[in-house]
Amino acid sequence: MNKEEILAASRKENKNQDIVEAEYLKQAGRVAYTVGCLVCCLICALQWFFTKTVNWGCWVVNFSILGTIFLVKSIKMKKRHEIFVTVCYYGLCVFFAIGFAMSLRG
Repeated sequence: MNKEEILAASRKENKNQDIVEAEYLKQAGRVAYTVGCLVCCLICALQWFFTKTVNWGCWVVNFSILGTIFLVKSIKMKKRHEIFVTVCYYGLCVFFAIGFAMSLRG
C-alpha cells in the first residue's frame, strides 16, 4: 500500500472524523462527568448541612449518568464486570428515584 491508499483507508475507517477532535471530546466528557458528580455531592452536602434533608434528585441524576457510562462500556467491551456495575448503578438510580417520588408526596 502506498501513502494515499493508507490515508484513504483511514478516512473510510474514521468516517472523515477528526481524530484529534474526537479525543478532545472524550477528554471533555470525562472532565464534565467528574465535575457533574462533584457538583451533585456538593449540592447534597449543602442541603444536608442547612436543612437536614436528602436531595434525592441529585442522586438520581448522578447514578443515571454512571449507569449510562457503564452501559455503553459494557456493550462495547462485553465484560461481565461492566454489566454487573451497570445493573448496580441503575439499581441505585431506581432506588433514589423511588425516594425522590416519595419525597414529592410528602
